Amino acid sequence: MTLLRTTRLVDAPPRVVSAVLTERALFGGAGVLAPGDEQVLAGGRFRVAEVAVDGLRLVPVGGPLPVELRVRLAPTAAGVLVTGTVAARAAWPGLVRRRALLDLLASIVDGVARRAEVLADAAIVVGTAIVRERAVLAQQRAYPPDAAGKWELPGGRIEPGEPDVDAVRRECVEELGVDVRVGEPVGPDVALNDRMLLRVYRAELTEPDAVPHPRDHQALRWLTAGRLGSVDWLPADRVLLPALRRLLTDH
Repeated sequence: MTLLRTTRLVDAPPRVVSAVLTERALFGGAGVLAPGDEQVLAGGRFRVAEVAVDGLRLVPVGGPLPVELRVRLAPTAAGVLVTGTVAARAAWPGLVRRRALLDLLASIVDGVARRAEVLADAAIVVGTAIVRERAVLAQQRAYPPDAAGKWELPGGRIEPGEPDVDAVRRECVEELGVDVRVGEPVGPDVALNDRMLLRVYRAELTEPDAVPHPRDHQALRWLTAGRLGSVDWLPADRVLLPALRRLLTDH
């Protein structure tokens, strides 16, 4: 049952606003916020249950606050309507905690607006979810040292004036030696920092029998939905795992 609610209209592109929800900066931290991560808020510990294009959901992990925190995004002609809610899962907390939760909701919704302004001019880095026979292609980084051995989706930075789709195809040729047909974006944009957003596109091999090769990476691996958790993903790619599972399940 929803017990508290606050809203704000944010004048920013919808995908920029949803990218804010992938940031720990929304709660005063650093780095990305992925499903399964935990965050201390208003004296309670919460786990991220969902980060998606249309919102964020945090569920309690024990402690004194048996409530869910939700942020939902609704694009409108005037901007993105951001709605923060508290939903009770058991007895409603006391008045002091109720006030703390109201303050928290206001802080989250205002934080979305502030961070959207910061990210509004961020450059796009494209990623590619190449799907074949209900599996997605992942590649293992060879460098730099702090990323070596971790896994990511193919992709890279967009060149000046280059459309997203052209960048996806170019990166796949450069990194894998294959051409792809590019589809729709997968999952939310992910804030890499104040200057760059990762946007992943679904793709298929133009030639189904083509064999990708790891030109700048240690290894390649085709992962089914059930095997997505078997590799150590880079933080930004980890945010997209639920969207990748849905993509492979629906493919």
